[in-house]
Amino acid sequence: MSASEQPTVLFVADAHFHLEPDAAEQRRVACFLDFLRVAERADDLVLLGDIFDFWFDYPHFRLKGYDALLAGLDAVRAAGTRLHFVGGNHDIWAADYFRRRFGTAPGAECRIVEFGAQRVLLDHGDGLLGKDWAYKAFRAVVRNRSGVLAAKSLHPEMLYLISSWLSGRSRAATRDEAASMVEKARRWLARQEGAAWDLMVMGHVHHAFELADGPRRMAALAGWLGTLGYGLLREGRFRLLDFDTDPDPLS
Repeated sequence: MSASEQPTVLFVADAHFHLEPDAAEQRRVACFLDFLRVAERADDLVLLGDIFDFWFDYPHFRLKGYDALLAGLDAVRAAGTRLHFVGGNHDIWAADYFRRRFGTAPGAECRIVEFGAQRVLLDHGDGLLGKDWAYKAFRAVVRNRSGVLAAKSLHPEMLYLISSWLSGRSRAATRDEAASMVEKARRWLARQEGAAWDLMVMGHVHHAFELADGPRRMAALAGWLGTLGYGLLREGRFRLLDFDTDPDPLS
């Protein structure tokens, strides 16, 4: 890519892959590995959180699992594609491991990245549009230093059970919930006058939508639970796509 060209960027979030996938999930894993092979031909791949349903790095070991997915990401990096990681509430603790293995930027919080002429705010989106008490309590733990230290005092199996219970609450939004989320997002976007970004891409809500307010645009990815949703920024244009119907957008 020359300096005058716009990069090709792929965005994905909310696959919620388990350490031990069942038969149905194995199909999603296979599709995701195909998606990663497409990403080898992109300039950038953005992982917007909750790719993994559970991740916790203890001081001296990492939980076993995700080997095929991690090898797929190795191949993406080896192909020259830049990787970006923003942590979700389920995998925010993977940030340091991703930095060491895949060269992502330090930390897992939201950030603004310039892709050519586009200033893009990358945000998992948890906490932005509201959630129930159980989720808010879990978020307070995973995004708070004292909460992380407390979690490290638990046996890994106990922490895994807590995470799995909360994972069972992850699902696609109902029609009424989706309408409410979009309206909250519309109000939030209207308050961003003067923001230092042009496009905001988020995950977390498991419902795809796009909004615009003046020069700023906002997009939410559908995730990989009910659909195989992803985002594509190419030649300065952002689109929401589905891997089932658009398996090779770079051809």
